[in-house]
Amino acid sequence: MAVKDRGKRLSPGAVTFVDVTVSSAALLALFATPKQLVAAVPGQAIIFEGAVAYMPYNGTAYAGVALGEDLSIKYTDGAGLEVAQCETTGFLDQTTNQLRHIRPQAAAAAAISSITPVPNSPLVLHLLVGEITTGNSVLRLRVYYRLVPATL
Repeated sequence: MAVKDRGKRLSPGAVTFVDVTVSSAALLALFATPKQLVAAVPGQAIIFEGAVAYMPYNGTAYAGVALGEDLSIKYTDGAGLEVAQCETTGFLDQTTNQLRHIRPQAAAAAAISSITPVPNSPLVLHLLVGEITTGNSVLRLRVYYRLVPATL
């Protein structure tokens, strides 16, 4: 598990980032086993600010990418609150290097722009609907976030 925190917290709540590499084996098992992106920090809530995902193609495209089988960034685990989503069709199933920007999302209702952060909880990467079946490329993510106190 390659996780590097390169962010410099210049002030409380400053945006920082972590680089995470998801192996092909982990990507093939992502529905059953979400991958931790940002570790929980006691007394703090992680605010997801966005991510960049890069897949350097390695010779075998991912197959079994189905409708709704998207990458999801959530609090806690596969059942946690979703804060972002990335379409896998046209991304993981391609035979060339791929780059995506993943923006934070709010609640399902378009007029609501807030989420309820989950204090003392990690951010994880999850696959929404079942596992993809084949493929051998890694997925590299740079996850931007900030830490805020769980209470003010």
